[in-house]
Amino acid sequence: MEAPLVVAVWLFAVTHVDTLAVLVAFCTDEEYHTVDVFVGHYLGFAAGLIAAILGAFLVADVLREWAFLLGILPLALGLWGFVRRSPDADIPELLATPDRLERVGIVAMAGLGLSGENVAAYVPFFLTLERGELGLIVAMYAAGGFVVFIVALVIARRTAAMATPEWVDRFLVPAMLVLVGLYVLAAGWLAI
Repeated sequence: MEAPLVVAVWLFAVTHVDTLAVLVAFCTDEEYHTVDVFVGHYLGFAAGLIAAILGAFLVADVLREWAFLLGILPLALGLWGFVRRSPDADIPELLATPDRLERVGIVAMAGLGLSGENVAAYVPFFLTLERGELGLIVAMYAAGGFVVFIVALVIARRTAAMATPEWVDRFLVPAMLVLVGLYVLAAGWLAI
């Protein structure tokens, strides 16, 4: 059980670097209240996690041995990110809106959008787990979602006067996506 837990923690960490960066951006935006970001984050996060669990059950019955090909999605997103990242993009200004329900919805949709590579990475990993292991790891991920939010909030409050470093969006996020995609493809390829 120790090896799946180590892989689970690593996989969660590398798939949530982008989430952390986006949450920091939302937390530093004066239009968004902490509760808006928290509720939106958990709605998007939960939807992505449920999609990964359902995807694992579906793939387990239908396409189990080809599930690793889902690694192409985060790999493509990461490579596309390297090509298309704009250094002058300002996430909070693009997404700011005054209505509370809209703010929560925007954060949730951003989280759900970020879950694409998470689902692609989690499905093949979840396929290797027994039900008890899966339950434990899902509980760990639910707690991890809270930790990511708290870390983002702390970073945002400590660096309120500074902007998110440009290299986070331009290099770190795409690099993490590429690593996740390569991991999923390699793990699946080696299992064949």
